[in-house]
Amino acid sequence: MFKFFRKNRIESEIFRNKEFVVIDTELTGLDEKNDSIISIGAITMRERSILIGDIFYRILNPQCKPKDKAVLIHKLTSTELEQCPDIKLILKEFIDFIKNRPIVGHFIEIDIKFLRKETSKWLNTGFTPEAIDTYIIFNWLIERGIISKKFKGAKSLPEIAEAFDIKVDMLHDALYDAFITAQIFQREIIMVQKINASWFDLLKKIGKPTVSGYMLGKYEKNYQF
Repeated sequence: MFKFFRKNRIESEIFRNKEFVVIDTELTGLDEKNDSIISIGAITMRERSILIGDIFYRILNPQCKPKDKAVLIHKLTSTELEQCPDIKLILKEFIDFIKNRPIVGHFIEIDIKFLRKETSKWLNTGFTPEAIDTYIIFNWLIERGIISKKFKGAKSLPEIAEAFDIKVDMLHDALYDAFITAQIFQREIIMVQKINASWFDLLKKIGKPTVSGYMLGKYEKNYQF
């Protein structure tokens, strides 16, 4: 019995100190071959705590011309982006920021695909972080009746934020979107913790990103770059 309680205390301490990096990228478009990253936002979480003082936010030169739609969404022109730091420098800073911590995001497979492409191109290295997708966890919680089924079909960040009574004032800013995603993940952790003491392992399992989880890859209806 004492070994059991000691094991639980040790596991709780490990989970309590577990850190995640919640990320979001803004893009010139969703064409993985021709589009690129405009900005990267990230914020650290320690279990359920959002560490407001531990953030990463950079607007960068994507080395490709943004589409008209991207300019309208992000309000950043080609001229403005050309004056931003080189993508290679920003990628190095970002990799240093996340270290080996798991990353979390909304439709995170899209972020990973672009970050993987750019790190391979500019840093000649791989990008294979442990990742957790808040959208997939959200659907898992709905399927189990933990979140009301009236939210079934919610896909966008503001729709999912509404399910958790999280106020959204703006979008298409990488750091702000990462902060909204962190608040969503915070609520999801609380719900998962209530049903499983080993919540971290369960979150990794159910939140593993997969393209098949994004409606056969039809991102445009579910994800706004």
